Amino acid sequence: MALTQAFLAFGLPIIIFLGAGLGGYKIISLIVPSEPNPVKLSRFEAGNIPTGEGRLWFPLQYYGYLLVYTTLEPLIVFLFLVASASYSGNLILFRNLVAVVGTFIVVLYPILNYAIKQINIVLNWELRR
Repeated sequence: MALTQAFLAFGLPIIIFLGAGLGGYKIISLIVPSEPNPVKLSRFEAGNIPTGEGRLWFPLQYYGYLLVYTTLEPLIVFLFLVASASYSGNLILFRNLVAVVGTFIVVLYPILNYAIKQINIVLNWELRR
């Protein structure tokens, strides 16, 4: 009985939402024509078809900082949760928490290292004139 209730509470709504989304997508794709033509596939700048090469390259100077934030934010949230646990006097719980935090650091270190390297590469973020 418990497994049926769990499925009805969690599995059935997920299946209904996914089915409704897929069904809506299929209905809309049947209604809206999808015939490719050159105007539909071309880029537009401020509502006009572009001519020639763009004047400026879009700078992504904060891309590395975004990577650092998205890498460290889950770890920081998890560390706040770990800090609130009462593991005083329980060596096994403390060992498990250290193992989990260490695993987080080991998994996230390559991403953080890549992000810091991206921040330090100045040539990628200069504007072309």
